[in-house]
Amino acid sequence: MEMLNGSREWETGCMEEEGCCCCCCCCCVEGEGEAGLHRKTTLFKFLRQKETRLQRMAQFVAAALLLLTAVVLALLVTVVLGGRCHHQLMKQPDSLAVGSDGQQQPDDFKNPSAMLTVPSDNSLDGEYLKWESKAGNAFCHGGFNYSSGNLVVPRKGLYRVFLQITYESKDGFKCPSDEELRLTNEVFVISDNYNEDMALLSSVDTVNCSMKQWSKSTYTAGLFLLEANSRLRVTSSYHDIITKKESQVFFGAELLPQ
Repeated sequence: MEMLNGSREWETGCMEEEGCCCCCCCCCVEGEGEAGLHRKTTLFKFLRQKETRLQRMAQFVAAALLLLTAVVLALLVTVVLGGRCHHQLMKQPDSLAVGSDGQQQPDDFKNPSAMLTVPSDNSLDGEYLKWESKAGNAFCHGGFNYSSGNLVVPRKGLYRVFLQITYESKDGFKCPSDEELRLTNEVFVISDNYNEDMALLSSVDTVNCSMKQWSKSTYTAGLFLLEANSRLRVTSSYHDIITKKESQVFFGAELLPQ
């Protein structure tokens, strides 16, 4: 009996010990599960935080790129507008005409052109013909200037130069010969490069001295490459019989389009 009781006590002890072991195993499994869940939660939070930081960084980079693009566009607009303003300022002197008083005046004509006509007073300034530059059909545009018989070229370029003079008989005028009267006109140019007249244009015609009443018009024109500040002037063989009609006596030049 004692042995039997002892055996039962041993079995009981073992069962109790096995129960403790089972409980310990269960606790261990539950602890490992909680730890794994905690690690997963921590990893998830870390990934979310990293994603948030990357999104913020992407937004910051996008904003920086937009700001940089705006600055570049602003600089380009400034450069383009500044270049246009500078170009307009550089061209401004060419759009101003210089009056006989030496002052610059606004001019609506961009292309330099001038038309001079016969004056109403004395027709000579020294050996050169005088001209009207303001009244009637006369004008100076685009920088042309007239002074003391000289038509001053505003800038270098290819110009068309023209001259028409009409002569008519007058009472008291005597022919130098019994046969014919030789009418000669010339356009000269003088520039800063050479200080002497050079002939550009000339026209010649004759009139029979036996005629009592007569009228003769001579016209000439040509294309010439002229330097800036060149001076054009005209001579005539018989200035005292030139008619006083501006539609028949005129002289001028115009810059050809480039």
